[in-house]
Amino acid sequence: MSEPPRTHWLRRWPGLVLALLAVLATAIDNRVISQNARPGLAEFQRPPFELPIWLHGPAFAFLSLTLALIAGLLWYEEARPFALWWWVAQLVAYFLWAPLSLGLRLHYLAAIDAAIFLVLQVVGFFVFWRDSKMAALLLLPFMVWTVYLTALSYEFGRLNT
Repeated sequence: MSEPPRTHWLRRWPGLVLALLAVLATAIDNRVISQNARPGLAEFQRPPFELPIWLHGPAFAFLSLTLALIAGLLWYEEARPFALWWWVAQLVAYFLWAPLSLGLRLHYLAAIDAAIFLVLQVVGFFVFWRDSKMAALLLLPFMVWTVYLTALSYEFGRLNT
Protein backbone atom coordinates (compact mmCIF):
# COMPACT_ATOMS: atom_id res chain seq x y z
CA MET A 1 0.00 0.00 0.00
CA SER A 2 1.57 3.30 -1.04
CA GLU A 3 1.31 6.60 0.76
CA PRO A 4 -0.79 9.39 -0.75
CA PRO A 5 1.21 12.07 -2.57
CA ARG A 6 2.41 14.86 -0.30
CA THR A 7 1.99 18.56 -0.87
CA HIS A 8 5.00 20.25 -2.41
CA TRP A 9 7.32 21.49 0.36
CA LEU A 10 7.03 25.15 -0.69
CA ARG A 11 3.32 25.06 0.05
CA ARG A 12 3.98 23.82 3.56
CA TRP A 13 6.36 26.61 4.65
CA PRO A 14 3.64 29.24 5.27
CA GLY A 15 2.76 27.28 8.40
CA LEU A 16 6.24 27.81 9.80
CA VAL A 17 6.05 31.52 9.00
CA LEU A 18 2.66 31.81 10.74
CA ALA A 19 3.98 29.89 13.74
CA LEU A 20 7.05 32.11 13.95
CA LEU A 21 4.87 35.23 13.80
CA ALA A 22 2.54 33.92 16.53
CA VAL A 23 5.42 32.99 18.81
CA LEU A 24 7.26 36.23 18.04
CA ALA A 25 4.19 38.25 19.03
CA THR A 26 3.92 36.25 22.25
CA ALA A 27 7.64 36.65 23.00
CA ILE A 28 7.56 40.41 22.37
CA ASP A 29 4.49 40.83 24.56
CA ASN A 30 6.08 38.78 27.35
CA ARG A 31 9.36 40.71 27.00
CA VAL A 32 7.54 44.04 27.38
CA ILE A 33 5.70 42.74 30.44
CA SER A 34 8.89 41.42 32.04
CA GLN A 35 10.78 44.68 31.39
CA ASN A 36 7.96 46.70 32.97
CA ALA A 37 7.87 44.34 35.96
CA ARG A 38 11.61 44.35 36.62
CA PRO A 39 11.74 47.44 38.93
CA GLY A 40 9.21 45.94 41.35
CA LEU A 41 10.76 42.48 41.51
CA ALA A 42 13.45 43.51 44.00
CA GLU A 43 10.86 43.87 46.77
CA PHE A 44 9.86 40.19 46.59
CA GLN A 45 11.27 37.36 48.65
CA ARG A 46 12.87 34.91 46.25
CA PRO A 47 12.87 31.11 46.31
CA PRO A 48 16.32 29.62 47.00
CA PHE A 49 16.18 27.54 43.80
CA GLU A 50 15.53 30.52 41.50
CA LEU A 51 17.97 30.58 38.60
CA PRO A 52 19.90 33.80 37.91
CA ILE A 53 17.59 36.37 36.34
CA TRP A 54 19.92 36.83 33.36
CA LEU A 55 19.27 33.21 32.38
CA HIS A 56 15.52 33.68 32.01
CA GLY A 57 15.71 35.84 28.86
CA PRO A 58 17.82 33.41 26.82
CA ALA A 59 15.75 30.47 28.10
CA PHE A 60 12.48 32.09 27.04
CA ALA A 61 14.00 33.02 23.65
CA PHE A 62 15.19 29.45 23.08
CA LEU A 63 11.85 27.99 24.17
CA SER A 64 9.88 30.45 22.04
CA LEU A 65 11.90 29.38 19.02
CA THR A 66 11.34 25.74 19.99
CA LEU A 67 7.59 26.32 20.17
CA ALA A 68 7.65 27.85 16.68
CA LEU A 69 9.72 24.93 15.35
CA ILE A 70 7.22 22.47 16.80
CA ALA A 71 4.39 24.18 14.95
CA GLY A 72 6.46 24.37 11.79
CA LEU A 73 7.25 20.66 11.96
CA LEU A 74 3.61 19.79 12.56
CA TRP A 75 2.56 21.94 9.62
CA TYR A 76 5.36 20.62 7.40
CA GLU A 77 4.51 17.02 8.25
CA GLU A 78 0.85 17.77 7.48
CA ALA A 79 -0.24 16.88 10.98
CA ARG A 80 -3.85 16.32 11.89
CA PRO A 81 -5.83 19.49 12.65
CA PHE A 82 -6.22 18.23 16.23
CA ALA A 83 -2.44 18.34 16.73
CA LEU A 84 -2.26 21.88 15.39
CA TRP A 85 -5.10 23.01 17.67
CA TRP A 86 -3.35 21.33 20.58
CA TRP A 87 -0.30 23.44 19.75
CA VAL A 88 -2.50 26.57 19.78
CA ALA A 89 -3.77 25.63 23.25
CA GLN A 90 -0.15 25.37 24.41
CA LEU A 91 0.65 28.78 22.91
CA VAL A 92 -2.26 30.34 24.82
CA ALA A 93 -1.08 28.83 28.12
CA TYR A 94 2.49 29.97 27.37
CA PHE A 95 1.24 33.47 26.56
CA LEU A 96 -0.69 33.80 29.83
CA TRP A 97 2.13 33.00 32.25
CA ALA A 98 4.10 36.28 31.99
CA PRO A 99 1.08 38.59 32.37
CA LEU A 100 -0.17 36.59 35.35
CA SER A 101 3.19 36.27 37.08
CA LEU A 102 5.08 39.41 36.15
CA GLY A 103 2.38 41.84 35.09
CA LEU A 104 -0.45 41.19 37.54
CA ARG A 105 1.70 39.40 40.13
CA LEU A 106 -0.92 36.71 40.58
CA HIS A 107 1.65 34.04 41.33
CA TYR A 108 -0.76 31.28 42.34
CA LEU A 109 -2.75 31.78 39.12
CA ALA A 110 0.54 31.77 37.21
CA ALA A 111 1.41 28.46 38.90
CA ILE A 112 -1.98 27.03 37.89
CA ASP A 113 -1.45 28.28 34.33
CA ALA A 114 2.02 26.70 34.25
CA ALA A 115 0.60 23.41 35.59
CA ILE A 116 -2.09 23.45 32.88
CA PHE A 117 0.63 24.19 30.33
CA LEU A 118 2.61 21.21 31.63
CA VAL A 119 -0.40 18.91 31.27
CA LEU A 120 -0.93 20.24 27.73
CA GLN A 121 2.73 19.49 26.99
CA VAL A 122 2.66 15.95 28.39
CA VAL A 123 -0.48 15.09 26.44
CA GLY A 124 0.93 17.04 23.48
CA PHE A 125 3.99 14.80 23.47
CA PHE A 126 1.75 11.82 22.65
CA VAL A 127 -0.47 13.81 20.28
CA PHE A 128 2.53 15.12 18.34
CA TRP A 129 4.40 11.79 18.35
CA ARG A 130 1.94 10.35 15.85
CA ASP A 131 2.54 13.16 13.35
CA SER A 132 6.11 14.28 14.05
CA LYS A 133 8.44 12.53 16.44
CA MET A 134 10.85 15.48 16.31
CA ALA A 135 8.07 17.90 17.32
CA ALA A 136 7.26 15.65 20.27
CA LEU A 137 10.91 15.41 21.32
CA LEU A 138 11.28 19.20 21.16
CA LEU A 139 8.68 19.41 23.92
CA LEU A 140 10.99 17.67 26.42
CA PRO A 141 13.23 20.66 27.32
CA PHE A 142 10.12 22.82 27.43
CA MET A 143 8.54 20.43 29.94
CA VAL A 144 11.58 20.70 32.21
CA TRP A 145 11.37 24.51 32.10
CA THR A 146 7.62 24.42 32.74
CA VAL A 147 8.13 22.27 35.86
CA TYR A 148 10.58 24.95 37.03
CA LEU A 149 8.11 27.78 36.23
CA THR A 150 5.31 26.00 38.07
CA ALA A 151 7.43 25.58 41.21
CA LEU A 152 8.84 29.11 40.91
CA SER A 153 5.41 30.70 40.56
CA TYR A 154 4.02 28.72 43.48
CA GLU A 155 6.98 29.63 45.69
CA PHE A 156 6.75 33.31 44.79
CA GLY A 157 3.10 33.18 45.82
CA ARG A 158 3.83 31.31 49.04
CA LEU A 159 6.69 33.59 50.07
CA ASN A 160 5.00 36.86 49.19
CA THR A 161 1.38 36.58 50.31
